[in-house]
Amino acid sequence: MTQPLKIYLCDLVHDFIGAATYMFPLNIGYLAAYLKEEFGDTVEVRLFKFPADLLRAVDAEVPGIVGFSHYVWNANLNVQLAQRVKERSSDTLMVFGGPNIDYTDFGIKRFFDFAKVADAFIPYQGETPFNHLVHEYLARDCDGTALISQTLDGAFLYDRDTDKILKGATPPRIKHPDKIPSPYLSGILDEFFNTKLIPIIETNRGCPFQCTFCAQGMASLNKINYFSTERVHDEIKYVAQHVKNTNLLHFADSNFGIVDRDIEIAEYTVKMRDTLGYPRKVSSNMAKNRPPDKMIGIAELLGDTALVVSLQSLDDGVLERIKRQNIRTSYFKEIIHNVNDRGGISGTEIILGLPGETAKSHLDTIRQLFDMDVSYIIAYNGLILEGTELSEQKDSGEFQCKTKFRLIDSSFGEYFVPFSQAYNASGVCDENIVSFECEEGILETDTMSQEEILSFRPVHWLIQFMWNYRFYHDFLKYMQNLSVNPIDYIIKLIEIAPSSELPLVRSIFDDFKCEALDEWFDSPEALCEHYSRPERLKQLKDGLYGKMNGKYIFRVLVELKRDFEQHMLDGLDYFPVLKANKATFSELLNFLSASIIDLEVDLKDVERSKNIHFGYDFLQWRQDNYCPDCSDTYKHGDVEYAFRLSDETVASLEKLLTQYQHSNKNVTLRKMSEYMPIKDLFYEVSSGQSQSQTSVVAKDLIAIQEDRKGVAE
Repeated sequence: MTQPLKIYLCDLVHDFIGAATYMFPLNIGYLAAYLKEEFGDTVEVRLFKFPADLLRAVDAEVPGIVGFSHYVWNANLNVQLAQRVKERSSDTLMVFGGPNIDYTDFGIKRFFDFAKVADAFIPYQGETPFNHLVHEYLARDCDGTALISQTLDGAFLYDRDTDKILKGATPPRIKHPDKIPSPYLSGILDEFFNTKLIPIIETNRGCPFQCTFCAQGMASLNKINYFSTERVHDEIKYVAQHVKNTNLLHFADSNFGIVDRDIEIAEYTVKMRDTLGYPRKVSSNMAKNRPPDKMIGIAELLGDTALVVSLQSLDDGVLERIKRQNIRTSYFKEIIHNVNDRGGISGTEIILGLPGETAKSHLDTIRQLFDMDVSYIIAYNGLILEGTELSEQKDSGEFQCKTKFRLIDSSFGEYFVPFSQAYNASGVCDENIVSFECEEGILETDTMSQEEILSFRPVHWLIQFMWNYRFYHDFLKYMQNLSVNPIDYIIKLIEIAPSSELPLVRSIFDDFKCEALDEWFDSPEALCEHYSRPERLKQLKDGLYGKMNGKYIFRVLVELKRDFEQHMLDGLDYFPVLKANKATFSELLNFLSASIIDLEVDLKDVERSKNIHFGYDFLQWRQDNYCPDCSDTYKHGDVEYAFRLSDETVASLEKLLTQYQHSNKNVTLRKMSEYMPIKDLFYEVSSGQSQSQTSVVAKDLIAIQEDRKGVAE
């Protein structure tokens, strides 16, 4: 009997530091399911998510074809692993595919120059062209050289001898996605339930928008095609019945909620949560320009009434240049108002450094979002991503910008290669691969200098820390009530930090400023050379580098919480109306500080319940949607609050701490915070007595903490 063709499909991620937020390999699961349906036992398909698993498999048995899903977060790893496989078996065909390529001739050649080991690249939707490639490969008796010597439909090839790019005809997209067997229901993805990966489900494919900064903006993807509702329900139920190591679920859609049936899908997800206990948290990219009642309804169904609607900028000139059609302002304001009234979280995303953006327009966008009372403002640094129109505009000179490169969080590693003749990144013959992934960030444009762009880095951090993550959200809400925009206060905190009397405060702001500059390199090669040194590689493994916002949020909460809170009080003195109400702010800060679980100690040592007395009814103020007259209306003289950690919250935290376990607590905390319900880091607060023996009054907190300045000194 003829042996089946062995095909290894890879959606690789770096697992060098262990703790990371990664998804099931749904993409290659689709390819595998489509292959098995057409070729049956003629092919033997295996899926790989982690480098070591692939290397061991290739060492044991050489495949005929290896396919790599190619993204910015695994590009270097893919190429290095493909090279090692090629050294092991020169006849193995190396096929890459995914969004991380520019579709111009210049971009295609750039990819093949970068991935010299690649034999073919499959763009766009991969199922049909990959099956066609396998069919042609089998028809040529598995002769890869013969296969790639001429044009192949659905693929990009590159003839290095003649320096010619060969583009095959692009097959039509699959109009009815149910034609692709489900990787979940067929059991193809079952092995990954034993990992800590997060299940991901796709309910549709395509995006009707054409934003220049996004790979989904290609015209070829504008038409949306839908998986059947019945299939989506079956997949959600299957995942809920088989999941073991996570509470999280992600919908992969570009615009979840874009059609009415998504409400039904959300309802079914909640049904699974109620009956099977999963998922506890759902994440997705929400639709643009949908009626507010539809979007709010979905958010409420999925829990916590959290709704993020991306804007990117509020400047009309910027939006025109990036071909962005934002949600109608009236819709957006209605969503914000209604979500806030329900006590939920209304969010949006903005991008710094887009074409036409200035320091003033970016600051104005933030100011307007605070004025609209958007309760979750996510700010990103602009990136140049392969496969986007913005990347092509940069190459052509249409978008005048200067870029640099920084390490992608968790996307690096050193991996043992069980073959002979293995070479690491520096070209030294040994048994290891050393790999680093980088992203290309916009550091200067024709309308913003590098200094201006970098000046927003600590601003975005403090918005994430104090406002988005809720640690000091109420503190900023109170100053809003006093007609001070939080952005002005945040900027002042940054300005006064170098002259603070608190050494730890001076140090952390200085560390942040230096790291925000030092994380950028002139080229990928310079970045690799820097981090390849053994001492720096060890620092990476120990978690000393990473996403700066998360890293510094938890540095503050673990290392200098009291000092930072004193710095917050010091910042009030620069605003007369805030200084006049400093006593109220101080007590409010004590209330907020007591609400945060103690992250300095292990979870088992965290106090489960406590009672504290305050002079204001802050909880009622919050429940009344922050009625402006906090100082007078809610001053009651003696209000007792019970702070309690529920068994459900403790169980959720224990699961997350296991899922994202790392020897460095900061890494664990920042990784788990990316997808967890952030409320799990807070006590549940209610009025009245609790079971606790701990009971103090707010003024005692100051005595307990001593003067915060004294603690710092």
